[in-house]
Amino acid sequence: MADSVRFPCMPFPPCFLVCTRDDIYEDEHGRQWVAAKVETSSHSPYCSKIETCVTVHLWQMTTLFQEPSPDSLKTFNFLPRTWRLESRNTYRGADAMHWRLVNHSQFYGTEELVLMLDSR
Repeated sequence: MADSVRFPCMPFPPCFLVCTRDDIYEDEHGRQWVAAKVETSSHSPYCSKIETCVTVHLWQMTTLFQEPSPDSLKTFNFLPRTWRLESRNTYRGADAMHWRLVNHSQFYGTEELVLMLDSR
């Protein structure tokens, strides 16, 4: 009898994320998410068209830094203050922009969401 391979169970992505600090968001379960990386590129693995692509990498963190870095204040100030999950793979920002959930994974215990600005 062959052993079956078991993969860790991924929780559902958050229903909403509310900005509590410049680069920190909180979900409906009180979990903290940090905007770890923002990429702006015309050549991205997430973009299929030739256009500017904005992707945000959010990491669920159990321990946060006390103070935001000065660089994050400049880099992330254009992100929406709130994201709400509208469908299985689309978030709507407080600014009415749509963000596509392109990846929800876990790597070495860190849960990650990758959102891409959808240019509808």
